[in-house]
Amino acid sequence: MTEQYADFFCSRDVVLSLVKAGVPANSKWGALILYMRSITEYDYLSAEQKQQMQDLVMQVIRERDYSETRFKEFVRLQEQILYKPWNKKLEEAFRETVGLIEHIRSQNIQRAKEVKDLRETTINTVRDQNALEDIVVEIRAAFEKVISQLEEDTRDLVEMSYTDQLTKLNNRRAFDRYFRATLAEHVVTGKPMSLMFLDIDHFKAFNDSYGHRIGDQALVTVAGKLMGFAHKYRTMPNRSFFPARFGGEEFIVALPGVGLDEAKEDAESLRTIIEEYNFIIRDHNGQVLQKGIKITVSVGVATLRPEWTGSHGERLLDEADRAMYRAKNQGRNQVCAMGEC
Repeated sequence: MTEQYADFFCSRDVVLSLVKAGVPANSKWGALILYMRSITEYDYLSAEQKQQMQDLVMQVIRERDYSETRFKEFVRLQEQILYKPWNKKLEEAFRETVGLIEHIRSQNIQRAKEVKDLRETTINTVRDQNALEDIVVEIRAAFEKVISQLEEDTRDLVEMSYTDQLTKLNNRRAFDRYFRATLAEHVVTGKPMSLMFLDIDHFKAFNDSYGHRIGDQALVTVAGKLMGFAHKYRTMPNRSFFPARFGGEEFIVALPGVGLDEAKEDAESLRTIIEEYNFIIRDHNGQVLQKGIKITVSVGVATLRPEWTGSHGERLLDEADRAMYRAKNQGRNQVCAMGEC
């Protein structure tokens, strides 16, 4: 970005800057650009969305095409930037819902069979047994079996609702629940708490090159490395490692009891482990089609600061998110910590 364009976004006399940049005076172009500039100040946009908004405005100003056709295209692109994260969340929620429905359907079929078996058991027991005590014992055992299966179904559904069906990691819902509870404790006690945001580099290009089935395998691979790394923390007192799939190709790790320096070291270790893994593409029969493919991640790290006020959770998430996108902007496949990149 040139100094002129940087000044455009920082100048106090924004309207004059628009005119100097060639935006037609008193036009809807000016109103839309001012609107886009204003919403980049709001925290509900991610660091990536803010950068994309800025890049889109700069592209239009460089091209100086202020036609009606370009305006419609500009509005469409702006809406894509705003709504893409929500569309992604809706798609993931839909996939989770479909998985739950299918699981419930199969369970219902199985339980219907067991209830029929229970009916037959009850009828046969009453018909064949003479002693009342024996009848009660048989019927009670049959009922207890069905009740046990129903309780197991309930546990399965609860677990599924907090598990990402593809990677078997914690999902966003599980992370939010854990993060809220853990953060509240650390805000009160002043103990350290850090976050990692991980994003698979060039994932769209990876999907375009190898297909979504292979892309899913890449997601599972990264999730497996996170779960494997979690073993380090299982024997460490007052520390924890809670990984989750945050959405799409993004993963997040909550690190209660861990300060920024240790979180950075762990993030670098994870980045190296993932980079050194030789990803193999196999066909449906398990035959190797291609091997030696590298997957890399960009990682942002942030830690809870005692001087923060207000929404500590949102601030910590935003700082980790910003650090991750700075890592991407600086070349990807690297770790960037809050305030250091």
